[in-house]
Amino acid sequence: MEISMNNKTVKTISGRVHYLARMGLPPDSILEVSLLDVSLADAPAKVLDVQVTPNARDAGLHFNLTYDLADVFSNHTYAISARITHNDHLIFYTTTQHQVVLGVDHLQGQEVLVDPV
Repeated sequence: MEISMNNKTVKTISGRVHYLARMGLPPDSILEVSLLDVSLADAPAKVLDVQVTPNARDAGLHFNLTYDLADVFSNHTYAISARITHNDHLIFYTTTQHQVVLGVDHLQGQEVLVDPV
């Protein structure tokens, strides 16, 4: 989805985080999903957006990440990263890079897999 706000053109990526382990999330677990510029191998990733969902067990594992088209460069690499924590302990996280191409309209319905720690 594309929206113009304050002379900015922003787009949204939506999707769902899932895991294969046959277990429910504990109460008060927190889902954090980030959209990252991972272009530079020897530098920390640049965070374009983060969504934090408290009480992920009850709220669900869906996400909507928004970014400004002015922050997107054709020669950069972008990825979605996700993690689920409980009482400040990591219980699930993305172990493989989930790359996305930004600036296009077909990014809805992303499925991001997280693995147990």
